[in-house]
Amino acid sequence: MLTLIIAGGLLMWTEKDQLAGKDSPAGGSGAEDAGAAAVPTTLEGALVVQLLGGAITRAQYQAALTRLAERDDDRDPMSVPDADPPEACP
Repeated sequence: MLTLIIAGGLLMWTEKDQLAGKDSPAGGSGAEDAGAAAVPTTLEGALVVQLLGGAITRAQYQAALTRLAERDDDRDPMSVPDADPPEACP
């Protein structure tokens, strides 16, 4: 999950640079393509956009991710397999 968050953050960071005109994509109208791609499709993406845009602080971002992880754990808890399953070979 952390890897996805970091990858999403890096993706949003590069798109933010493209929107600012630092690195325009080759061919076509870059503003239309970058504007369409900058819309986050997940809650994590929206949080990254808010963090990079300065709408929330780093502490608010971390608190939101903590609450999100707790919510995910309540909705879909992970189960740990037994240490010695009965069908294990000796």
